[in-house]
Amino acid sequence: MIKAVFLDFDGTVFSHASARIPASTYEAVRKLRENGIKVFLCTGRAFAEFYDFDLTDFMLDGRILSNGQMVFDENDELIYECSIQGELKEKVISLFKEKRFPMYMVTRDDIFLNDVNETVLAVQDAVSSGIPRIKEYEGEDVCMVSAFFNCEEDIQTIYELKDLAEITWWHIGAVDIVPKGISKANGIDEVCKRYGILQSETMGIGDGENDIGMLQHCAIGIAMGNAADNTKKSADYVTDDIDEDGVYNALKHYGLI
Repeated sequence: MIKAVFLDFDGTVFSHASARIPASTYEAVRKLRENGIKVFLCTGRAFAEFYDFDLTDFMLDGRILSNGQMVFDENDELIYECSIQGELKEKVISLFKEKRFPMYMVTRDDIFLNDVNETVLAVQDAVSSGIPRIKEYEGEDVCMVSAFFNCEEDIQTIYELKDLAEITWWHIGAVDIVPKGISKANGIDEVCKRYGILQSETMGIGDGENDIGMLQHCAIGIAMGNAADNTKKSADYVTDDIDEDGVYNALKHYGLI
């Protein structure tokens, strides 16, 4: 019996084609919670990024953010946090300060850039988000780093971190960086511990490369119809496109609503 559903945000809950959360997804979440099933966002986004979205009527039991690095309860109280440490921290901070390519740092309450170029403007616009402010690194604890690329050389520079980091693409020209072995699955485990939920009682729904760990970790993993091919291959079931009621139809398929 499924007791918790974990939903990715971009491309799963929020449609950038229509710039909204589909009405059917609101209805699906409402029905899940009426049926006693907890609902959590499980996303690569940072806490500060949600100021760009009105989730007032989107009832949740909590949020897993920064690809599993932070977990908040239904009252936005932090219940788990894992910051980047050691050699990886030293290397990403060095790259951030060098400003060879745009990067942003994600902290518990903030998100800031080292530089802005056309790639940053295009990517942020594509995901319906504003541009984080430019700020120097001042010693903050960093939960996640994102990097933006224009050329193969810059990509190779980041992939030199592959022995220390999980590097996942979240848009053409942009990757997220978290410590090796960390994924959305870690945040899911923290939620399960908090609420006494078994892994066998979980379902995950997503569309991106950073959702693969979630889909494989949950008892049932569902890929959106608009998901990347490798995400679909990692899923137990592929539902419809986000703008064709994909979340609602998947939950209906499994008899949860």
